[in-house]
Amino acid sequence: MRSQIFKTKCNTTEKVFIFLLTLSLLFLAYKVFCEQITIQNVFIFLLLTGLFLVLTFLAYFDFKKMEVHNTTSLYLLISLAILNILLYLIFKDSTGIRVIGEWVYNPYNNMIGAIVLGSIFQLIVLISKEKALGQGDVRIALITGLLIGMSNLLEWGYITIFSALIYGLILAFKKKKFKNLKIPLLPFMVLGILSVLLLVL
Repeated sequence: MRSQIFKTKCNTTEKVFIFLLTLSLLFLAYKVFCEQITIQNVFIFLLLTGLFLVLTFLAYFDFKKMEVHNTTSLYLLISLAILNILLYLIFKDSTGIRVIGEWVYNPYNNMIGAIVLGSIFQLIVLISKEKALGQGDVRIALITGLLIGMSNLLEWGYITIFSALIYGLILAFKKKKFKNLKIPLLPFMVLGILSVLLLVL
């Protein structure tokens, strides 16, 4: 399946994803290393780079296939859930853990965000009978909450909805129809996640 997705020659869509990922990583490097270069900063940069790569893969897969990659999203969700639970049990501090710069990683806030956003998405799935959203989208909603926390959900929502709306309008004018348009939500959810993470660093 992956051999069918990734081609030798990049098309326009792939170039856009590569450009946005490169831009995100360059901005990430600037935010992490702008003050000083330490072993801790290098570790955080590598960790976040891996996260950005995984999220970009999920976004690209959904954009091309109109479905969430189950294995990758499930592993990421489990890893983030374990990380947040362990950090909360170890530090037991609702104010969060200062990681670098202005970035405070708050496991308690993250778990609340995951519960709230995951519940909203699950409710939409049940009401629409999986016509509007699927269970894969619920997993991504949980991942979103575990990464950015309850306090950043509003900003994430603005970015996600606005970018998806802009893309939807462009697609509608291009295809000259507004009904029955299928728009993958995950790429815009990921755009919101990356934007929020880069802004809070």
